[in-house]
Amino acid sequence: MRVQITVTDDEGKTFEGEVDLPPAGTRRGGARRARNMPATPAAVADAKVDFKLPLRAFLKKHATGGGPQKFAVLLAHMTGGKTGVQVTREAIEAAWTRNKGVLGVDYHTMYGTRSTGEGWSDSPKRGTFVLLPDWREALK
Repeated sequence: MRVQITVTDDEGKTFEGEVDLPPAGTRRGGARRARNMPATPAAVADAKVDFKLPLRAFLKKHATGGGPQKFAVLLAHMTGGKTGVQVTREAIEAAWTRNKGVLGVDYHTMYGTRSTGEGWSDSPKRGTFVLLPDWREALK
């Protein structure tokens, strides 16, 4: 059986390799030499995000997690990544509905609540949301 293995050491370096695993009790099989991987998930989250991308392309590239993560990424695009800019729930829901094909699920108000619980967004008053500085964690 051929498997791929990814390992991250204490310094954050990522190594990847492939190996043929023999059935238990045999000593056959060879491993390929491990190689450094250039990007880790943390590095992707820290990379510069291009808000000039059209919304659908932006969502396709960055909205990969669950509903609360998708909510934060959508809100980030709507605010241009600026914290403190208020966006109404209705505007978020309308944008979500227009991009349901990319997002893959219907909009639920709990996504905003859970995004707030993760520290990616906040709701300063009923029916409005603002982006918080930790929203980039939603890119992981």
